Amino acid sequence: MKYQKKAQGISINTIIIAAIALIVLVVLVAIFTGRLGIFSMGVQSCTDKGGTCASSCIAPDYATLRGTDCDKAGEVCCIPTIAPE
Repeated sequence: MKYQKKAQGISINTIIIAAIALIVLVVLVAIFTGRLGIFSMGVQSCTDKGGTCASSCIAPDYATLRGTDCDKAGEVCCIPTIAPE
Protein backbone atom coordinates (compact mmCIF):
# COMPACT_ATOMS: atom_id res chain seq x y z
CA MET A 1 0.00 0.00 0.00
CA LYS A 2 1.46 3.31 -1.07
CA TYR A 3 0.93 6.46 0.93
CA GLN A 4 0.53 9.62 -1.03
CA LYS A 5 2.19 12.73 0.31
CA LYS A 6 -0.20 15.50 1.19
CA ALA A 7 0.67 19.09 0.34
CA GLN A 8 1.89 21.28 3.15
CA GLY A 9 -0.41 24.17 4.01
CA ILE A 10 0.37 27.53 5.58
CA SER A 11 -0.02 27.39 9.33
CA ILE A 12 -2.32 29.73 11.22
CA ASN A 13 0.69 31.21 13.05
CA THR A 14 2.28 32.24 9.76
CA ILE A 15 -0.93 33.93 8.61
CA ILE A 16 -1.29 35.82 11.91
CA ILE A 17 2.33 37.01 11.87
CA ALA A 18 1.98 38.15 8.24
CA ALA A 19 -1.21 40.11 9.09
CA ILE A 20 0.46 41.84 12.06
CA ALA A 21 3.49 42.69 9.94
CA LEU A 22 1.22 44.19 7.28
CA ILE A 23 -0.61 46.35 9.85
CA VAL A 24 2.71 47.61 11.27
CA LEU A 25 3.93 48.40 7.77
CA VAL A 26 0.79 50.42 6.97
CA VAL A 27 1.13 52.41 10.22
CA LEU A 28 4.81 53.16 9.53
CA VAL A 29 4.04 54.33 6.00
CA ALA A 30 1.28 56.60 7.38
CA ILE A 31 3.66 58.10 9.94
CA PHE A 32 6.51 58.74 7.51
CA THR A 33 4.33 60.17 4.76
CA GLY A 34 2.70 62.62 7.15
CA ARG A 35 -0.82 61.27 6.89
CA LEU A 36 -1.20 61.16 10.67
CA GLY A 37 -0.62 64.92 10.84
CA ILE A 38 -4.22 65.41 9.72
CA PHE A 39 -5.48 63.87 12.97
CA SER A 40 -3.24 65.99 15.20
CA MET A 41 -4.36 69.32 13.69
CA GLY A 42 -7.51 69.51 15.82
CA VAL A 43 -5.64 68.42 18.92
CA GLN A 44 -3.19 71.34 18.65
CA SER A 45 -5.80 74.05 18.16
CA CYS A 46 -6.08 76.45 21.09
CA THR A 47 -9.59 77.59 20.20
CA ASP A 48 -10.82 73.97 20.07
CA LYS A 49 -9.73 73.65 23.69
CA GLY A 50 -11.69 76.77 24.68
CA GLY A 51 -8.72 79.10 24.90
CA THR A 52 -7.34 82.17 23.18
CA CYS A 53 -3.86 83.08 21.98
CA ALA A 54 -2.16 85.90 23.93
CA SER A 55 1.33 87.12 24.75
CA SER A 56 0.76 86.20 28.42
CA CYS A 57 -2.08 84.93 30.61
CA ILE A 58 -3.65 86.53 33.69
CA ALA A 59 -2.33 84.18 36.38
CA PRO A 60 -5.31 83.47 38.67
CA ASP A 61 -7.99 83.26 35.99
CA TYR A 62 -6.14 81.49 33.16
CA ALA A 63 -3.84 78.51 32.77
CA THR A 64 -1.09 78.43 30.13
CA LEU A 65 -1.25 75.56 27.67
CA ARG A 66 1.87 74.73 25.62
CA GLY A 67 2.11 72.77 22.38
CA THR A 68 -0.72 74.48 20.50
CA ASP A 69 -0.97 76.56 17.35
CA CYS A 70 -0.28 79.70 19.43
CA ASP A 71 3.35 78.63 19.86
CA LYS A 72 4.00 79.23 16.15
CA ALA A 73 3.09 82.91 16.57
CA GLY A 74 5.26 83.28 19.69
CA GLU A 75 2.23 83.39 21.98
CA VAL A 76 0.71 81.09 24.56
CA CYS A 77 -2.73 79.50 24.75
CA CYS A 78 -4.73 80.85 27.71
CA ILE A 79 -7.40 78.50 29.02
CA PRO A 80 -9.90 79.93 31.55
CA THR A 81 -9.68 78.16 34.92
CA ILE A 82 -12.95 79.63 36.17
CA ALA A 83 -16.10 78.53 34.33
CA PRO A 84 -18.01 81.41 32.72
CA GLU A 85 -21.24 82.33 34.50
